[in-house]
Amino acid sequence: MKKVLSIFVTFLLLSFGQMVSASDQPKSLQTLIDETEWGGILKLSPGQYVGGATITKPLKIVGGEGVEIIANNSDLKPVLTIATDDVIIEHLSIIDEREQPTIETVLLNSDHNELKHLDIETKGIGIQLIEAHHNTLDNITMKGNERVSFGQRGNGIDLRDSDHNTITSSTIAYVQDGVYVESSKENNISNNEVTHSRYGYHLMFTERTKVKSNRSFHNVSGIMVMGTEGTIVEGNYLQYNQKSVQSLGLLLFDVHNGVFTDNMMADNRIGLYVENSKGNEIHTNESKRNYVGIQLKKAEDNHIFNNALTANVVQGQAEESSANDTNGNYWDDHLGLDTDGDGVSNLTYTVDPFYLRLTEAYPPYQIFFQSPGMNFLEQLFHTPTDQWVIDESPLMKDPLVTETVERGSSTYVLLFSTFLLIVSSTIIYMGVSKQ
Repeated sequence: MKKVLSIFVTFLLLSFGQMVSASDQPKSLQTLIDETEWGGILKLSPGQYVGGATITKPLKIVGGEGVEIIANNSDLKPVLTIATDDVIIEHLSIIDEREQPTIETVLLNSDHNELKHLDIETKGIGIQLIEAHHNTLDNITMKGNERVSFGQRGNGIDLRDSDHNTITSSTIAYVQDGVYVESSKENNISNNEVTHSRYGYHLMFTERTKVKSNRSFHNVSGIMVMGTEGTIVEGNYLQYNQKSVQSLGLLLFDVHNGVFTDNMMADNRIGLYVENSKGNEIHTNESKRNYVGIQLKKAEDNHIFNNALTANVVQGQAEESSANDTNGNYWDDHLGLDTDGDGVSNLTYTVDPFYLRLTEAYPPYQIFFQSPGMNFLEQLFHTPTDQWVIDESPLMKDPLVTETVERGSSTYVLLFSTFLLIVSSTIIYMGVSKQ
């Protein structure tokens, strides 16, 4: 009897141990998706789920705290593929540890889907849209592979041949390009932040893309716009993009009929660079504390006005770009004269890029910045005038300093002056009284 009882107890213990081990294994996300009815809701409880899953029917997947989708390391499929329309996925953490920069962690090739509140760690392409239209990506937090060079990373959010998509309120770091859009139309990119990547936002051969109220910090370059038509770039903050000698805040190359307004470009190698571009409106931007404020090359018929250029080492440079309207901007180093009180200087402002050309050829000459000798050489050996930026009606005041700020500053000065007057009068009166 004892022997039989011992065998029975041993069997129970072994069975119990096997059950615990099985429950600890990550669940198959594909199995759960297959079991969910058409148009149903799949609610995931906390735990790990193995990806490599494909969604082929409309449904909603809802996660929450402690829900993780991991890659299936036995294949090279995306962790999650959305191959049908009208899918909603929200509140998931997706972890892709595969060292494959060309593999997508999440792939969309369908329409009218919503991805919201996702936390993605990837060593490949974070989210890729291919021929995917009218999708919404909202509140995506993404981190790439910070241990490798830019060329060995994948893009954060990558759109190709995809139209009418919205990317908003997302944070992306340590990828190749934060948001990359190619051969696509009418996409909206707004209120995102990209850091520690190559390009924050990169547009290639797009039409009517809107890039509004985004931030780009500590990248090689802030926003690259190349080969586009009708682009709108508005209200973006581009700062500390200086990881390379070619770093820029905002670059326009082969850009036509776009609008670029209300952008802040600060502490970059070059604030604004415009090359081979035509018919653009560039206005009400601020370029400050850059090495070069604005640089034009083979650009024509662009209307550049109401911009503020302050505290740049070199305010501007133009090469084969004389056919632009660069009047009506504010240059903080301009000693203007306003004889009729209209807020516009009667003296023309010109930027001779002699210093920039000289220091490019002989970098040690940078120590003579703004020295009397450099000013003398600039007058003696100035560059050809077709390489100058010329503003025939420069503004006397910074147009981006609001009236409220000016009024507040004036009030503060008045109060402080009144205070000093009272203190001085009191001291004088006490001294006279003692005598």
